[in-house]
Amino acid sequence: MEFFQENIHLAEVVVQLVAFLIVFALLKKFAWQPLLSIIRSRRERFEDEWGEIEKAKQSVAALEKDYRAHLQKIEEEARAKMQEAVQEGRRLARDIQEKARLESQTSFEKAKASLDLEIEKARLTMRREIAELSIRVAEKILKEKMDADSQEKKALEILGELEKKL
Repeated sequence: MEFFQENIHLAEVVVQLVAFLIVFALLKKFAWQPLLSIIRSRRERFEDEWGEIEKAKQSVAALEKDYRAHLQKIEEEARAKMQEAVQEGRRLARDIQEKARLESQTSFEKAKASLDLEIEKARLTMRREIAELSIRVAEKILKEKMDADSQEKKALEILGELEKKL
């Protein structure tokens, strides 16, 4: 303590205290107020920027919501178009099957008609041949004098020839 009593002078302490208070008052008036106003303006700028950021977030959220709704609508339209395409494909398949069935049936009927015509031609040809053979048989029978047994043999012989031609 002696050291403090010897080295500390009350007048110097008071002068230093008064000088400190003057410097403090000057700093408060000239440095502190501008510093506080700078801090206030910076705080306000930050708050404004945060507000703008929040507005931007809300705007982005609204855009995202609209985008998702639009995307959902597009997906629904795509599904509807796919469904329409599937239905159209099924309808076309049914039409093609029906057309093929009708063509097949028409072709079958034409073939049947053609076959019937060929059968009829074959019958006519057979009738002609039978008639010719009958005439030949009759001519041979008339040319030769035959008894009943020989006539029967001759008729059987001619029928055998007829069966070979068929």
